[in-house]
Amino acid sequence: MKVCIIIANYNHSQYLDESIQSARDQTHKDLEIVVVDDGSDDQPIVRKMVEAFMHLDDRIVYHELPENRGKWYALNYAIEKTGCTLITTLDADDICLADRIERQVRVFMTVPNTQHVLTGFYHCWSQEDIDRCWSKKINQDPVLNIIEADEVRQHVLTGLSTPGINHFYTGPYETAGASAMFVRGLWDVGIRFNPPGTKTRVLLSEDSDFNFRATALVGRTVILNEKLYCYRRNTSTNKEEM
Repeated sequence: MKVCIIIANYNHSQYLDESIQSARDQTHKDLEIVVVDDGSDDQPIVRKMVEAFMHLDDRIVYHELPENRGKWYALNYAIEKTGCTLITTLDADDICLADRIERQVRVFMTVPNTQHVLTGFYHCWSQEDIDRCWSKKINQDPVLNIIEADEVRQHVLTGLSTPGINHFYTGPYETAGASAMFVRGLWDVGIRFNPPGTKTRVLLSEDSDFNFRATALVGRTVILNEKLYCYRRNTSTNKEEM
């Protein structure tokens, strides 16, 4: 089952090589790794870096946008170009554990009617935290939590009504929005990454908003309650508003 991993980059070239390498290191090998540079200030450096990876790995595809359009646009652009039926993302300043994709794909293969899967994550405040997380492996059967429609609605209402929560709230399960793996069909029927400033977002970040809309349509989400994603804190250049 081929999976498209989309890495949308904007001014994160200092982290991008690690992000790409963690995608290449996945134990699930049937991948398309799509890097979209969203008009970075150092785009020639990014191009040279990605081209070096492309010489080593023919699964890597590179697109560059001539000007910064926003992560939402870069993600939609990449999805439109890919032929993969399973899509996920990896932020350009983050990494993921080597068996993340394999374990998420296994959920799609074993849990009927799965269309959307999230995972847990590590908070990484330093390069040392990233290095420690990179070598971690999960040596157990998947720990799954299927959140049905009523619970999803309750969590969403709680998140929307609680000051300080501006992401896709999943109650006791701490998930990374960028970790979502979903079927291409959700995007095809109109669940897109929405632009800011147009009052088309319910939640602040493009991935949280997408996950909210996807879950609302499907009526449930599956949470792989394992830390498979490494979220680098305090590096975001995303200053968008709803």
